[in-house]
Amino acid sequence: MAQKLVIVGAGMAAAYLLQELSRLDHGLHITLIGEEPDACYNRVMLSALLAGEAAESDLAMLSTDQLHSPNRLLTGTRVRAVNLRQQTLLTDNNETLSYDRLVFATGATVATPDIGMSGVEGIRVLRTLEDVRHLQCVAAQGRRAVVVGGGLLGLEAAHGLNGRGFDTSVVHRQPYLMNRQLDAEGGEHLRERMAQSGLQFFLQASVAALRASDGKLHAIVLQDGRELACDLLVFATGIEPSMTLAREAGVACERGVLVDAYLHTSDPNCYALGECSQMGTQCFGLVAPVKAQAVVLARQLAGADGPAFALEDWPVQLKVSGVEIFSAGSVQSGDEHLVLRDAGSGVYRHLALAGQQLVGAVLVGDKRDGIWYAQLIRDAADVSGYRSGLMFGKAVSEAMRLSAVAA
Repeated sequence: MAQKLVIVGAGMAAAYLLQELSRLDHGLHITLIGEEPDACYNRVMLSALLAGEAAESDLAMLSTDQLHSPNRLLTGTRVRAVNLRQQTLLTDNNETLSYDRLVFATGATVATPDIGMSGVEGIRVLRTLEDVRHLQCVAAQGRRAVVVGGGLLGLEAAHGLNGRGFDTSVVHRQPYLMNRQLDAEGGEHLRERMAQSGLQFFLQASVAALRASDGKLHAIVLQDGRELACDLLVFATGIEPSMTLAREAGVACERGVLVDAYLHTSDPNCYALGECSQMGTQCFGLVAPVKAQAVVLARQLAGADGPAFALEDWPVQLKVSGVEIFSAGSVQSGDEHLVLRDAGSGVYRHLALAGQQLVGAVLVGDKRDGIWYAQLIRDAADVSGYRSGLMFGKAVSEAMRLSAVAA
């Protein structure tokens, strides 16, 4: 009899896992359960959908056949409890399902502050397809939106709202944008580029209070007393792993669901994958590590051999409001810095070296050769032969190195 695999969560992590399982001979009876009415779509593209730059069909991560490859697909269904001893779970429809192996792929939620938001109309997060559908129905003309959070999630939300026609501002508590990926100058360069599209920014600021009339938001108050007119407040302040279901079942959790290098949890029949998981001290909010986890877990579930999941310093490459961004390593750890500023073309590049090794790279406005820089950092390669052309990428570096050798 086929083993019963239940996947709780039908987001991007589950989609990557199903993609990988479809490539293997696994013989599993799969049940996929998701709380949302929509399953396995690309959350990264939600801002593009909001801005009108993508259609809902563009967000699909699985083909029709792949989406229906699970033997059973339950959408709009919440798992209320898991019984580890009996290997069963209970849904909000009071249905009891049994499993041989269970995968927690419950994702994450947007962190929001406690500022008395209950009952106030005009406050949202941008996390789901339903959130976008709601915002698409809100008239934007003449309306003022404030996004809290100047990281990737916040800037994507601001770009989407700006594209919808909202007069949009970003409130960010740090001194520069995308402070986890960029340096101060790179963050300022990004702010200047995004401001050209009409976005306003309030840095080193946070929301202290709301102003509402008849239950409708009309302004926010910053911690320094400034008041910003606001009809729509969107929180994109980072994510918190959704681990309540696993923790209440008795699975070991800290910031997320604790896993080993093969994605096992503390229960021998349970695994965790994606944003809800934690390995060592690290949780996962980027696509690259989640895809790598899915490869490892699919092999585990199919009984196939394969390497363990290894923690890495994954590079970040993306496009925010049309601005290309790439970041790898840590520019703060360098003792020598190469910087290129080209205001005319909107390009900023910062390469950091320690001795003869490249240790960090920040590229804003042009991410060409980013992968090459990341490989040099990962390999701890000696770049002394490339130094004179390093800023200009692989082809120029190779040409200058060969020219020097020939001379």
